[in-house]
Amino acid sequence: MTNKSDNWPFNEIREIYNRLKFEEVSGAHSLPVGTVGLNIKNIFKKKKLSQNNNLDDVNKLILLSSYAEQQSSTNLAPEDRLLLQEIVAMRPMLQEFIEMVKMMQIKQVPSHSPSAPTRTIQEVLDMMLLKGNNCNAEKLRKKNVIISLLKEVRLTLNDDYSKFHNIDIISKMAQHVVNQTDIKGDMKQRRIRYIKELATCGSNVNPDFYKLNVVANLPKIEKTKKSERNPHLPYSGVQLREIFNPKHDYFKEHQDAFYVCLIAMFTGARINAAITLQYDDIIEKNGIPCINFRENHPIKQFKNEASERIVPIHPQLVKLGFVDYVCSRQKKLNAKGTDFIFPKCQTASGEYNNKYTIRYIFNFFKEIKVKTNPHDGFDFHSFRKNASIAMQDAHIPQTYINDIIGWEGKTTMEQSYSNHGLEQIYEQLCTFNYDFLKPEFDQWERIIKKL
Repeated sequence: MTNKSDNWPFNEIREIYNRLKFEEVSGAHSLPVGTVGLNIKNIFKKKKLSQNNNLDDVNKLILLSSYAEQQSSTNLAPEDRLLLQEIVAMRPMLQEFIEMVKMMQIKQVPSHSPSAPTRTIQEVLDMMLLKGNNCNAEKLRKKNVIISLLKEVRLTLNDDYSKFHNIDIISKMAQHVVNQTDIKGDMKQRRIRYIKELATCGSNVNPDFYKLNVVANLPKIEKTKKSERNPHLPYSGVQLREIFNPKHDYFKEHQDAFYVCLIAMFTGARINAAITLQYDDIIEKNGIPCINFRENHPIKQFKNEASERIVPIHPQLVKLGFVDYVCSRQKKLNAKGTDFIFPKCQTASGEYNNKYTIRYIFNFFKEIKVKTNPHDGFDFHSFRKNASIAMQDAHIPQTYINDIIGWEGKTTMEQSYSNHGLEQIYEQLCTFNYDFLKPEFDQWERIIKKL
């Protein structure tokens, strides 16, 4: 069965087109309406759009057809090509309907109504950023995107907000985003969302004048396919040796970051699971030191049920002092079992700190040239890749890798034979290692004892 989104935007254009209501021009003979395939010129001589049509439908039809017209190719199905030709031919009628509705809305405003308060785009943008409660980096990113999009329609932050807040300008800005070939779907979605946020602030400026639903006319951007996204790449041996080279002082001054990276390397933990560990999550079971990954706190946001698991702590990680670090830190701070081992996992307001890697680790990675740009494929998830590759190279059976890393298993067999005994998992876990990092790890063992 074909997914409805596979033929976007034509399926949506066809649905809207068939919802349109027409009225006969005085003296004309009746013609069937709402059916694609008729001679559109003859229809327009006999018909006009009814006032009962939905303004959002008409605006969206113009926007979607404009997008389809720019993206069309010789590969279009005949019925889609004919549909597009008919919509393009009837645009004057659609525009006339929009102008008519606008005039009706203006006439409906009482003559004694106070004039709408004037605000600059900058003032409304400030309101938007304040309401969004974003970090400074995200606020700056939003502002820069808005400035660049305003420039495309010859507006600046000093212009009156009303110049931005109309369907023509917002549609042009949205269309510019749609037409950008150098960015992928996810980035386009984000930019459309920024436009939507700024447009929505119109209701805060003056609710009585916020009649035109500009938001509904923004285009739907398909999410970038997983195969087309920037992939998570494993760190090479050279990169890992540079990261853990004792000549760098970063990990000496930030032991939390040191162990967060190692946890991911030896367990395949995602960033949220690695940094939200509590003291009670480090346990001993059947004489084996383990990490109990569990979603028992609001800021712990695991991907699936398989992410909750008990993983033995690898002997190399024990030798690098992780268990001793946890025990001594808890004793020194007189911390409760429910306290977080890495307090930076929370913001000052107690929310999950989803910028942890950017603020505390990746600046270091950039300094040592391990990471070159935000989209180079090297991120915290890369450690998870390293863990899975190391286990596969050690010929650990896939069902055990699933249990260690927290994968659900792709096949029924993998899912059925998962959840092995702890002793079995520990035995398999010990068969993989990072011995190529032994020179660096040996030095770190001596350094850690002095810290």
